[in-house]
Amino acid sequence: MSGYQALILSGELVKLLFVFSFGACVGSLTNVLVYRMPRGLSVVTPPSRCPKCRTRLGWRENVPIIGWIALRGRCRHCGVRISIEYPLVELIGALLFALPFALWFTLPQLAIAGFETRWLGVDWAALAPEWAGAGRGLVHMWPVMLVQLVLLGCLLGATIIDARTFMIPLVLTWIPAASAGVIYPLTAFWHARAMGDRPWRFADGWTWAIATPAPEQWNWICGSIGGVLGLGISLLLLRLGLIRRSFHDYEQWERQALIDQGVDPDAQESGDESQAVSTQDGWRWVWAIVIVLACGIVGGVAGPSLGWIPAGGVAAGLVVGPMLAATLWRIGRTPERADDASEESPAAMWLAYPHARRETLRELSFLGMPALLGFVGWTVVGGALGGQSTESPHGAPLWLVVFSGVCLGYLVGGGIVWAVRILGTLAFGREAMGMGDVHLMAGVGACLGWIDPVLAFFLAAFVALYLVLVGTIAAGQGRRAMPFGPALAVATVLVMLGKPWIEAGLNAWLGKTSPETMIDLP
Repeated sequence: MSGYQALILSGELVKLLFVFSFGACVGSLTNVLVYRMPRGLSVVTPPSRCPKCRTRLGWRENVPIIGWIALRGRCRHCGVRISIEYPLVELIGALLFALPFALWFTLPQLAIAGFETRWLGVDWAALAPEWAGAGRGLVHMWPVMLVQLVLLGCLLGATIIDARTFMIPLVLTWIPAASAGVIYPLTAFWHARAMGDRPWRFADGWTWAIATPAPEQWNWICGSIGGVLGLGISLLLLRLGLIRRSFHDYEQWERQALIDQGVDPDAQESGDESQAVSTQDGWRWVWAIVIVLACGIVGGVAGPSLGWIPAGGVAAGLVVGPMLAATLWRIGRTPERADDASEESPAAMWLAYPHARRETLRELSFLGMPALLGFVGWTVVGGALGGQSTESPHGAPLWLVVFSGVCLGYLVGGGIVWAVRILGTLAFGREAMGMGDVHLMAGVGACLGWIDPVLAFFLAAFVALYLVLVGTIAAGQGRRAMPFGPALAVATVLVMLGKPWIEAGLNAWLGKTSPETMIDLP
């Protein structure tokens, strides 16, 4: 290794370590959100404290991962055990930030410096998206990376909360959508000025990090912006009481149903932060992770003997590993804890609501305004500005193209889930998907563009089947219902990290000989 390469390597590792540490801090914040948000508590006050002795934690105790290790998993003041869930979530947050950063920025820079980035039969530097390459690097593209890190952090919190409560706090879906709607256009505006173009004039040859309409396709630009504007008006009408939200009487129906069952509806769930995951279950998760990693190593070693590349063997091992861990988890359950698996799902009452079809039809009144303004934007405004012809004499400025791409992604991401929700509920008579899933994929679409949430939605069906299989093995019986948010979040991360492979697979399936680098709107 030359001195130049050593300098480059040290610099890239420092940046990667910073992102890892930042992700661990986000994981620490996620621990707070996971406990407080479902209970309606403030995420700002009071500061973190021991759930038993109520002593406020100092900065040393709050250091992610290291703080728990230094305390040996116990409160420094009263000695109560601290759940291992906390460092595990912090570690997941750190890896969730560090892995895409390494794939998109660290490895491509090391490849340019002459380092070998092909391991296990795969050139990992080639997984970097187009917007992160072409010599631009982190210096120019950090705002795009920031938006996607915000998305990953919110996906982590939404996944854990949804897995526990069958509820996704909508603020965790609005934050990434709002960050994309503000940061992307401002970054495009700044880039246009930096390149010497007037920000209000279209700069030929521009592309962006997410799929957008072509600058001359005014109907797509105006239609997508009009649709989002219509959503805003519908929300205003909802707030003013001019239209009624769906499932507005559910709380009253649930209260009466609980009374009929002899259950006190005013009984509040007790507990504290230390009871989120028991120490025993926490260590079970640690051993499960160790088993999964061991299976991945075994798969990587055995894969070449089957004619696979080592990375393929690792992937197969990581797929089999959770099923093996679930089997051992089930065997290790005590009879008392095994009985817990037979409890009804938290969504059982929600599924029993008898008016799901009526309330879903009510949502069509909410969708009327977005549909109307989207149509007006497409036909009237877009038509007046040049329609969809690529021969239009004038194109939209870059910032407006990017903003329309955010709007289009928001509408498509949320719309595909909302359509399944409405059709599934009308077909089966009970809520097919929650509104939290709709908002979640709308936020994904705003951050990643309209293509990625479509891919993630269909991939999520297979992820959900796999999660059901693992859960059934661990519990010994199937669940009546399961949250779909975790499957959507996992599928979104897979699309973010492995989109080149997904595109290659789709191209092979469709019989294309070369990958499509861009999908144009019709």
